[in-house]
Amino acid sequence: MAARLFAIGLLAAALASAQRSGRSQGDEMPMAMSEPTRMDRISAMLNLNRDQKKQVRAILDDAQKEAAPLRDELARSSAGVGEAVAGGKSGDGLKPALDAYAQAESKMAAIEMQAFAKIYQALDKDQQPKSGPVFMMMAGIFNGRYWDTVPAR
Repeated sequence: MAARLFAIGLLAAALASAQRSGRSQGDEMPMAMSEPTRMDRISAMLNLNRDQKKQVRAILDDAQKEAAPLRDELARSSAGVGEAVAGGKSGDGLKPALDAYAQAESKMAAIEMQAFAKIYQALDKDQQPKSGPVFMMMAGIFNGRYWDTVPAR
């Protein structure tokens, strides 16, 4: 019985090591490819030319600079909400913290939409109908320190 279990285990180990995830023996492991950046995705979605890429990048870079103080404000107001909740506040006691966060979030959304409007205006008439996915990408695009270093999802 023990010999039979040993033989089955040996066979299972041999089969497991022989599996190669669908590649033939001669295939080499492909080099790891990095995910496209947001700018890469925007450019591909809209088929931007070189000048448009520069213009879109400048629009988003300027909006990122404008959004920088709001990122700090959002972090502070979010912490304020957390502190208020942890302090046992609810209802009207929580309202000032929630209002501060909502106001900062509203300002951030305005910056995102203004940036999208500028991008839309920079597009040719045949590119504008393709801008829907870019509009969806704008939500939260400036939440991080750099808008283009995080892969879009």
